[in-house]
Amino acid sequence: MNFLFLTLITKTINPFIMKKTLIILLICLGNFGIIQAQNESFEEDALKLTKLSNDAVEASFSQLYAMIPAENLDSFKKDFKPIMDTYYSKIAEMSMEYYSHEDVKQLLKFYESELGEKMLETQSKLAVKSMEMGQGLSMELMPLVQKYSK
Repeated sequence: MNFLFLTLITKTINPFIMKKTLIILLICLGNFGIIQAQNESFEEDALKLTKLSNDAVEASFSQLYAMIPAENLDSFKKDFKPIMDTYYSKIAEMSMEYYSHEDVKQLLKFYESELGEKMLETQSKLAVKSMEMGQGLSMELMPLVQKYSK
């Protein structure tokens, strides 16, 4: 029955219109493939940028790893990896809302420069020191907060 319907349509529709429709359909499918490939490239670049710029997060894992007994650390890291992969993917998706693909490419180029590499190296050290300072600040502010929260 479907074959009969298809035969009826092809006989009633002008062959010229069929060819045009087929060409338009093929162009649309081709463009879809190109757009999809560009989007995948953008996603890959955004993920790379996210992982590069999150070295400070990685540095904080040493404190987390210290809480795990040595005999369980490898298993923990194995289970922890997919969680972090999901986290990085979500951060990359968010960055794609704010940066164009060209922006991401330029940021990657910066991080590959001498200054960018230096920034990445010092970023984790600064993050650790900032966390320590933040803890000290919290303790310093606690009496003040208690004074005014009564």
